[in-house]
Amino acid sequence: MRARRFLTAAASGAAIALAVTACSGPVTDGDASDTGATAAADAFLDTYVDGGRVVRTDQGGDTVSEGQAYGLLLAVVADDEARFDEIWDWTTDNLQRDDLLLAWRWENGAVVDDEPASDADLDAARALVLAGDAFGRDDLSADGLALGDALLEEMTATTDLGRILLPGTWATTSPHAYNPSYASPAAYAVLADASGDERWDELAEGSRAATEALLDANALPTNWATVATDGSVAIAGAADGTGEPGFGYDAARAPIRYAESCDAADAELAATMATAFPGDDVLPAELDSGSGAVTTDQHPVAYAARAAAYAAAGRTDDAGADLGRMRDTAARTPTYYGDAWNALAEAMLTDDALAGCPPLGPSSSSATGASSSSSAGAFQDPVPAEAASDAVPVHVSIPAIGLESDLIGLGRGADGWIEAPADYNDVGWYEDGVVPGEVGPAVIAAHVDSPTAPAIFHNLPQLRPGDTVSVSRSDGSVAEFVVTSMQSVKKHGFPTESIYAPVPTPELRLVTCGGPISSETGLYEDNIVVTAIAA
Repeated sequence: MRARRFLTAAASGAAIALAVTACSGPVTDGDASDTGATAAADAFLDTYVDGGRVVRTDQGGDTVSEGQAYGLLLAVVADDEARFDEIWDWTTDNLQRDDLLLAWRWENGAVVDDEPASDADLDAARALVLAGDAFGRDDLSADGLALGDALLEEMTATTDLGRILLPGTWATTSPHAYNPSYASPAAYAVLADASGDERWDELAEGSRAATEALLDANALPTNWATVATDGSVAIAGAADGTGEPGFGYDAARAPIRYAESCDAADAELAATMATAFPGDDVLPAELDSGSGAVTTDQHPVAYAARAAAYAAAGRTDDAGADLGRMRDTAARTPTYYGDAWNALAEAMLTDDALAGCPPLGPSSSSATGASSSSSAGAFQDPVPAEAASDAVPVHVSIPAIGLESDLIGLGRGADGWIEAPADYNDVGWYEDGVVPGEVGPAVIAAHVDSPTAPAIFHNLPQLRPGDTVSVSRSDGSVAEFVVTSMQSVKKHGFPTESIYAPVPTPELRLVTCGGPISSETGLYEDNIVVTAIAA
């Protein structure tokens, strides 16, 4: 019997789609469809959601509107309609006010602070509109638009800088209390597209102007600030405008929210923050206005913030390393807020489930180096540039998942399909394409499961940005790569052009199967594609 086919040919010509097609067998001990963002979202929902209530387990067991909004966003990332409904039902039953805004805090069976917080309402409105689209639910879309309209009416103000987002209904008097981390350009864009209301665009422009002014005053955003009607701004340490300004648990969200924006001007603001952070591996959770440490504590959101700034600035290796530190910190000291931003940063920076433009996502030029000028609609072969040597890859090492394997060559059969290893524990490289370590996107692939047990690439979905891959070559050289992103794609309609487009530097694509198993064919319906760039 011939070897299994697992990389498909395009419908015409010699161009290839390079989608893993066979990889049959049971889904055992872990689902290959769990990419970083999905897995982190599922973990947060499993840990902190109780009957639709997002519980701050380390803060006395209360619930705040911010947490409910985070739960809604992460249910969208997890593609979990049932859990989304559960969280939204609890929210409307317990927190939603007559004006549709959400009361901030609930404890011991009752609301204990009826004031709304605009970051929670904005995140919730975004989640509802996205869920309406994802789940085909007009009721959720309508709820999101209504909540967004209430926010525009009651928690925005017009200044000489433009329209700004007020932190609450209590901040209507100039100078307005202003929290830089509440502004969410990606949320504004989602709601603008869904509603057609020009005030969302005004809010995006005004928020950007306010953030620019604040960054002129201080290299990093501060937890709080004030913005007057005449457009003057001042950094502050507290919502009332007093106290020592600093960068902490609130402000850390600002670079993340700006880095995920699809507007280049917003992403550029996140990038300007990159040089303001201390460059040490260990990053304190709180910094003073001069970026000096004010605590020895570490927190996932601080590492996520620096990763966002680095990613926006094109420093993908540094960003990946900080995402690794974020995850390690969250695992070492689990907290509601830390785990929330561990999951949200994964989604906002590496995945497009929330309709942003993730700087470390599969379509990002900073993450993949992909050319933006490749012709639309044409499959792209991973055709090698002229090789610098005759070396071929002989061994691959992926320490994060404990993988060490010799490499075999994979060619294409007469039928146009690339053949997979006959042995489920062999790893192969596509030898008619790019040699790993040479310029272009090299391909390494293997099975995720066999009919009876996990196969050699079963743990591939556990890779995270910052993890390393080493490919030893026959001339004694070693090509080193660092993981930047992972995506799950449908085999039918495989996005060959974006994944295998020509790139100006050495890159690697690690490919296996994932997603649900077809009841008709017994094969996985999706592919997992890990992108790694030269270290």
